[in-house]
Amino acid sequence: MTEHTSETIVPSDLLRLSPIASTFLWGLALLAISLIFHSNAEAQQSEFSPFSRYGFGLINQTNTPVATGMAGMETSMANSYQFNPGNPASATFLTQTTLQGSGVGTRLTMSPATGGDATATFGSTGPLGLVVKRKNGKNALILGASNYSNSGYAITRSTEVAGVGAVEERYVGQGGLSNANIGWGRVFRASRYVSAGESDSIRVSFRSLHLGIQTQYLFGQVSRSSTLDIVDPTFLDHRALVTAQHRSISGDIGAIVDQLLRVRYSSKREFESSLALRLGGVYTPQAKLLSDITQLDETTQTLGGIAVNLDTASFSSKLDYAGRMPQSISTGLSLHFDRSDGMRWAAGIEYSTTAWSDVADDMAPELLSDKVNWIDAEALRFGVQFNLGNSEQRNPTWGKASYRIGIAKGNQPFEVNGSPLTYQTASAGFTIPLVGSRSLSRIHFGMEFGTRSTENSDYQESIYRMNIGISLMPFFKNNWLVPRLYD
Repeated sequence: MTEHTSETIVPSDLLRLSPIASTFLWGLALLAISLIFHSNAEAQQSEFSPFSRYGFGLINQTNTPVATGMAGMETSMANSYQFNPGNPASATFLTQTTLQGSGVGTRLTMSPATGGDATATFGSTGPLGLVVKRKNGKNALILGASNYSNSGYAITRSTEVAGVGAVEERYVGQGGLSNANIGWGRVFRASRYVSAGESDSIRVSFRSLHLGIQTQYLFGQVSRSSTLDIVDPTFLDHRALVTAQHRSISGDIGAIVDQLLRVRYSSKREFESSLALRLGGVYTPQAKLLSDITQLDETTQTLGGIAVNLDTASFSSKLDYAGRMPQSISTGLSLHFDRSDGMRWAAGIEYSTTAWSDVADDMAPELLSDKVNWIDAEALRFGVQFNLGNSEQRNPTWGKASYRIGIAKGNQPFEVNGSPLTYQTASAGFTIPLVGSRSLSRIHFGMEFGTRSTENSDYQESIYRMNIGISLMPFFKNNWLVPRLYD
């Protein structure tokens, strides 16, 4: 006689039977939640600059807190506790699975040439992501979401027109684009023997190649309206509305070469110091852009403060308008010095360019205003990061902190009346251990100060931005992605 039995599998059994699959499912759930959050965030005003009314808005305004502290450097300045969404190769520098996120607060001051500053304070989310990686493994799975651009402004201008009287112009816009990405990274290492004293040697990794590739899905909506309101009710008013929804799938290819230049060991095989050179690069090819664009011009009249539509002057709708997203190239190099007492420093320089002028003819004309043209976006950044030595003899938190500073200059991808929108920033930040976590988790802080303007603009913007985030890693007894030796 055969006895049949049944067994119920509970969620905890699933986690124990397949830790890799369960971690991947958690990552997909996190990505779905972050996409919903970013989609909802874009419907709210997340930028207050009048310059954001052009194109897709202001692009690449938020970074991770670590990158913010070094003027936005993401190409070669990788570390073991936070990865850079802009370079998928940086994920392989992490020691183990890492979840990271941040929040950004911005204070914007607009200073007209005629005087009378205007100030706005607003917030947004920073990049959110998860890297699934076996401790000290060679492969890394990347899941993440981040803001690509932001647009939000409300401008009012009053003038007197002969024969018409007082006229009020209003310009309002909101929205932006987000990025969702999934990718993979792997590191390849080469080792050799170096001398340790006069008669001994030790094997070290003297060169490593970090490669990464990720797929990006760009999506979002940007809308703007302009209203001409004539105070005299005998005249009719005019309003123009433009709404553009965009979507695009592209890819990033990133690489970092870490070359050991010099390393010293004592006769007791104890590490003394090392110097390494890193070269990094990221390439994003051109990609297809699909846009749904609607444009409405209507005649209105303001009754009781509300604009009422009287007649439609014109209406156009372009569905699946085929455009192109530009190719982008970033390159950087940095020097990294380590000493046995924990003192270390790194300094690097980075250049990036995005060829918007190559795709200008493919873009819908509704995306830009009169006398505004697409141009190549460029940025030059310099950053320094350092750790104090003898951390055990210092404060247990600040003695183990990483400090960083940076400067940058560049321009957005458009010019107004023949003058590009340029910016200059100076930044600083630090990273400290998450006290009490009993893991390698850390808290990050970055801030930057800067200005942006065009040569022919009658005002200048001053920006102060703070970025606070966290990187969570498992407690050392939680052997994620490690097969159990017993059940």
